[in-house]
Amino acid sequence: MARTVSFITLGLFFVSLLSGFVILFAYHPSSAFASVQKIEFLIPFGLFFRKLHYFSSEAFTFLLLLHILLELSKRKIYLSAASWNYSVLGFALVIVLMFSGFVLKADLSANAAAQVAFSLIKDTPLLKNLLPLFQDSSVFYYKFFIWHILFLPLILGYAIYKHTRALHVEAIYFSIAIGLSLVISMVFSMPKDIILSSKVKHLSSPWFFEGAENLLLKSFSPLSINLILITPFVLLVAYFYMKQKNIAKILLFSWLLAYSYISVFLS
Repeated sequence: MARTVSFITLGLFFVSLLSGFVILFAYHPSSAFASVQKIEFLIPFGLFFRKLHYFSSEAFTFLLLLHILLELSKRKIYLSAASWNYSVLGFALVIVLMFSGFVLKADLSANAAAQVAFSLIKDTPLLKNLLPLFQDSSVFYYKFFIWHILFLPLILGYAIYKHTRALHVEAIYFSIAIGLSLVISMVFSMPKDIILSSKVKHLSSPWFFEGAENLLLKSFSPLSINLILITPFVLLVAYFYMKQKNIAKILLFSWLLAYSYISVFLS
């Protein structure tokens, strides 16, 4: 089962890349929200490819989480230290890639999520030096766009290659990945884009970022929130080297329960 999940996950990665490549040519950071609406309502098959890109990315992330859980359930790790660490790096890159994609839809919720991220970076020592890598005063979405379409996919692709020693997937798994994306696209709806001038009581964030926003609303310091966010990645790296791996599993499971509670109930 673990092998099947890993191949379908890789297939979903390629579906996300290819569908994103299609809509790339209609997206313009200088008129981001207008170009997103143009893709959805005016360009032939634009909505189809936008939904395919969105749901293949979401499915990729969820199956990646399942892949990690299956690896943690094994009694023995059959990977080298480098391969394991590249897998953790890849997991972190996927979260950043998903977040940058959410921001690029350029609606009110995307702007709010970006501002929260800027606050977490700006008000944290050391991290504040990274702010110019993402923030652009002239074209708000430009640097997010460059990271999303170029640097993050390239680094993620390299991390996946170093983890798997290959960057290819059999046709059957790629077909399953496409079919899964299409089925999910037909069953579920994407979050609606909220016009920038709208007044709403609550703005939704990426599901993995809700906890961070809720903690910020509860006046937790940006430093403490960032420490909470990096905790699972630190634990995953440490897991490989720990003799008592059950301790790391308990800590990871406890973090997952706590962060899920914060995301759902601490709003």
